[in-house]
Amino acid sequence: MFAPLPKHKAFKHLSSGFTLIGKPVKAKPSGFTIIELVVVVAILGIFVLIASQTLGLFTQQVNLNTTSQQIVSTLQLARNKTLAAEDESQFGVHFEQSKYTLFKGSPYVSTDPDNVEYDLSTTEIYEINLTGGDDIIFDRIRGTTANSGNIKVWLLEDNSRTETILVNSSGSISLLESVNPSCPGMTCPRIVDARHLHFNLGWSILGASDLIFVFPDDSSYTETIPMAGFFNAGFTEFDWEGKITVNGSDQIFRVHTHPPLNVFVTTLSIHRDGQKNDKAVNISIDSNEIVSYNAVGDATRGSAGGMMEAQ
Repeated sequence: MFAPLPKHKAFKHLSSGFTLIGKPVKAKPSGFTIIELVVVVAILGIFVLIASQTLGLFTQQVNLNTTSQQIVSTLQLARNKTLAAEDESQFGVHFEQSKYTLFKGSPYVSTDPDNVEYDLSTTEIYEINLTGGDDIIFDRIRGTTANSGNIKVWLLEDNSRTETILVNSSGSISLLESVNPSCPGMTCPRIVDARHLHFNLGWSILGASDLIFVFPDDSSYTETIPMAGFFNAGFTEFDWEGKITVNGSDQIFRVHTHPPLNVFVTTLSIHRDGQKNDKAVNISIDSNEIVSYNAVGDATRGSAGGMMEAQ
């Protein structure tokens, strides 16, 4: 049996607890104050704003990528239809600022009921650089085209986001990330991550003997490509594409010309995709230095490279 609690003025026995020296202890109120709620709502608002902006940028990039891939797919479809001799006809794609059209036959006829149009909404074709106009028409049997060049697409809401679709004369179609240097050409010879470069040489490669690749960071390993076998029958075009293995690493390049190729001038195109190449390289034709790349893809125009610009 317990003794009864002693009576003392400092304590009072209560059913719910004690009071100290006769003063009740106040319980801390539960919940948030209005100020705390305002702060929480403001923080949540900031997070929502950041998330919505990030999602918006992601959605825009997806729209650009989707449009570019659809254009590539449509070009490939036109080429495949031509190679398959569907309806014993050629097929091509016509480009405008706000749409592109898959068509049959040559030339393009806007009123043909068989045309398949693709309208653009969040993107726009802002530049068409094709030989012969605004159409790419593929040749039967070989799938080549006389309308080589590129088509450039950008976002309507953000013109800094662009992509380039490249079609070469052999009918090859590729999607390239655009590089827009602020000062192209001879006044600004360095271009960051240049995958596709044009060189207006100011001289002709007709009569040249060797295409030379030197890899300076790999004991100056050198690969020499005899050029004679890569000119077409009429010597109006040069086109070489190949793989060079350097210390176990494959480096892939394409070097070709754009018409007209004659005894006076040459427009040379060099492709070095940074996703497929990781070696520094110097590219020359005979003793004429065209361009040098470092390992990450920065390009420096050579002394014989004429005017250089990214595509």
